[in-house]
Amino acid sequence: MVFSRFITFSAISILLSACGGGGTGSTSAGSTPVAVSVPSASTVSVGDALSFVGQASSSAGQITQMSWQTEALTLGANPLTAITNADCKTMQTSGNSASCTLQLTPPAKLTADYTYKLTLLATDAKGNTSSTSTTLKVLQSASVTNNPVAQTGADASVTSGDKVSLSCAGSGGTPATSGAAYAYQWVVEDAAGLTISLASTTGASSSFVAPVVKDATTVKLQCRVTDDKQKTGTATQKITITPVLKPTIVPISYSGGTVQPGAAVALDGSKTTMYDVNGKEVSGTIYYLWQFKSGPAGATPLTVYNPTSSVASVVFPSVVTTTSTYVFTLNASTAPIAADGTSADTVKQKDVVFFVSALPPITLTSYNLVQVVQSGASVQLKAETPNYTGSSPLYFSWTQTNTPLVTLVGTNSQIAGFIAPTVSVATTLSFRVSADYFPITVANPGSASVDLLVQVQPKN
Repeated sequence: MVFSRFITFSAISILLSACGGGGTGSTSAGSTPVAVSVPSASTVSVGDALSFVGQASSSAGQITQMSWQTEALTLGANPLTAITNADCKTMQTSGNSASCTLQLTPPAKLTADYTYKLTLLATDAKGNTSSTSTTLKVLQSASVTNNPVAQTGADASVTSGDKVSLSCAGSGGTPATSGAAYAYQWVVEDAAGLTISLASTTGASSSFVAPVVKDATTVKLQCRVTDDKQKTGTATQKITITPVLKPTIVPISYSGGTVQPGAAVALDGSKTTMYDVNGKEVSGTIYYLWQFKSGPAGATPLTVYNPTSSVASVVFPSVVTTTSTYVFTLNASTAPIAADGTSADTVKQKDVVFFVSALPPITLTSYNLVQVVQSGASVQLKAETPNYTGSSPLYFSWTQTNTPLVTLVGTNSQIAGFIAPTVSVATTLSFRVSADYFPITVANPGSASVDLLVQVQPKN
């Protein structure tokens, strides 16, 4: 709850008498009968409204004018807000003494601790002046830029070989105004002597396969949430791993990573291992099922070839215009696995992630952008893609953009042509060629285009 704190010279002097009392006066020129007092330097850690009472007196006459000045001593500090009565239009006077109350509020956002200088000036009826200053330090905790709060999922108990899902959510702080609200990082805080391989360390969610243990073992995974001001909040999730009661499978795959469009890759789970109840590696029949899990929004699920073998394969789309993520799941069990992923024994899972690189953007030009021909001549129009090095086919489309119209041939190829019409005066014809990785239609006009000009001269 926001409230106004009233700071008077006498109260602050009593509170801080052990460290020197209130601010001290400094005369404007030589000795002056005007004495000015302000509250001692203060530090606040909340964003409540503040009041500073300054006092002045003179042995030469009545105090006629007072004013407050505020100055940021921290480079780049946001200004104080809601400043009222800095001109001391409201003063309390008693004989040759007067007081003036300055009201202000710390800035709403601070990226660090900010310090401000508050100076009170006073003038008496004889024109004598004096001033003195105090400081206000506003801690960053007084700002809405407090550290974000990280919250992980509930602590859990799993069995060796289980796939363990981790999730984290951030709140508070100063989220970015565009893009991801926070930056996330997962860290193995305490592995308890085990090897923990996280599927992702930079997402709001992650996972790992619980390693084999002989005794119940607790590991700690920490999520770090960082906001737009590089302030971080942390939370820890505890996972207790228990030994297996019968032989178990730990799915292992070294597949994944970045691939090119159209690539045919192996989904290799051949390193999957079986352990007995004592955590000792043993031989035995392992059953597999590879499944397509997810891809880009709207993408057609990819076919997994030989999905029930330890090594399957998949072919990625040949046309990918934005970097895309595809996820496959390796299922392994000591009993046969049905197509829906179920089995009579426990099924252990591991996700395998591929990042398919985007094809390079198409750069379109022509080495003969302007031609001059005679009426009746055979004219060739050729589009060039000098920077294209991909293997995916390109689609072209030629159109004429002015009149008189000619009959174009090869309108859907890289090279088009026509017979120059008979003209009586020099006539310029304009053509446009577009290119794309997909067929060019009205709905898809192409990702690159260039215009060519042909000037037809009348026959001599």
